[in-house]
Amino acid sequence: MKRTILTLIFTAAAFMVASAQTVVERLSDPSRRLVHSDVWSLDTLQLETLYDRWNDYVLAHPKDEQAWRNLFEIFRERSVRFWGNVKGSNEYKRQKNVVGRMEQAIPDSYTFNYCAYESNYPKKVGEPYDWEAYARVHNQYAERAIELLPDDAQACDYETWIIYLHREKLDQDSTRLTNLLTRYFESGYYPAEALQYHFNELQGMDEGAVYIGENEGDIIGKLILQLVKGVHCDKILYCENSASFRPYLETVFQNIGLSMDFFDSEGEWANADEQEDELRLIIRYICEKSKRPVYTSANCIKNLILGKGLPEDLKACFYNEGLTMRYSAKPYDNLAAKRHNVEERYFLDYLRMSFRPQQTEKNTQRFQQAPQLMAFNYLLLLNDLMPYYKKHSPKHHVWLNGIFTDILSQMCRGNLGGFVMGGYNFYLKESTEGGLHYEVVQEPTVLQSSDDDEATIQKKLSEQKKATRVLFKTEPVK
Repeated sequence: MKRTILTLIFTAAAFMVASAQTVVERLSDPSRRLVHSDVWSLDTLQLETLYDRWNDYVLAHPKDEQAWRNLFEIFRERSVRFWGNVKGSNEYKRQKNVVGRMEQAIPDSYTFNYCAYESNYPKKVGEPYDWEAYARVHNQYAERAIELLPDDAQACDYETWIIYLHREKLDQDSTRLTNLLTRYFESGYYPAEALQYHFNELQGMDEGAVYIGENEGDIIGKLILQLVKGVHCDKILYCENSASFRPYLETVFQNIGLSMDFFDSEGEWANADEQEDELRLIIRYICEKSKRPVYTSANCIKNLILGKGLPEDLKACFYNEGLTMRYSAKPYDNLAAKRHNVEERYFLDYLRMSFRPQQTEKNTQRFQQAPQLMAFNYLLLLNDLMPYYKKHSPKHHVWLNGIFTDILSQMCRGNLGGFVMGGYNFYLKESTEGGLHYEVVQEPTVLQSSDDDEATIQKKLSEQKKATRVLFKTEPVK
């Protein structure tokens, strides 16, 4: 028996080694374009081996831009993984060395300028250190890269330069931003499901609204809709992640019609001690002083202010209207507004269609979410309408129940019967008794520490069990 167990252990170990070698071999293919999803799950040894392979390759082929880009992506992953310790510091220096070697081998290429911008590649800008001079040099890499952007650029490349133009040049360069968004849209790399979701968010807002987004992932799809497709151009977008760029913030305030007194040197914002204090003041000012309706995404509300969330008094003034939350100093019938969005504004029947397969070569967005999980947001945010519809509008109840059933059916077919989202585990249970129907179970995730003893672990599991609930059930569809 012991010999059998040892044999199984050695066989499993050999299989794992062989599997790891196979992964490295596959990612070492000279024709391969590495993307983030290729390297983030590799272990340290695999990354080191992969680095050696691609380093040898660029030494033999010093003009191969794609090989240099692959080498850079490997070391970017390592520097992020070890950030904050000595090893991470050394990785960061080695990354700079990769870009320095790149500058010698492929100067003034798209790949060099992209990597120099992304890695904050240093150049001597005078002594003592001149931050403004550094920023000018850093932006020169971006400007040159945009000029050289190839037709086969990856999604993350488009998004890098869209973000740059949106926050650095919003007040002066909408033409280039529109052209870049158009190229991104026409590349087919931006997911249709995400674009439809952003459309419905905008569709549910009143005319002239202000939208507050946590990061560029909340903004890029809406920019495509506005500047490329020419819809919902009346909505003003504010991206919290770009708020530290004062020209951007001033432009947003001007577009909203807010007073520039906010930026007075004697004011609260100019004298705030912490960045999160600045962000709170900005959002509060937009909400309380805008003579416009103000919204944020329902799934953003907990992540604003650097993940700290809105102050409690401000959060209490946001009311759910479906996919978005609307600010109001006074309570109102937000469920009526939600029903209006579902019945008159949102386009929901696209959710009945099969989701496209995940395409790895296109899956390089900086901010991405599986199409199935975006669809699941509809169920999370709209299921509270079902009791009302069951009692007052059977037609809408049958219609929305059918959409929810199709969403859950596609998720189960796509091996998403269990997943983690927003700090919860979700489990989908399918039954055909009396007709196809589903049950959605919500369970809090449990964070266990290596310091937890058995009693602590059992207590956490007990609390998790008590908080687990059936979130939603669809009605049988025959």
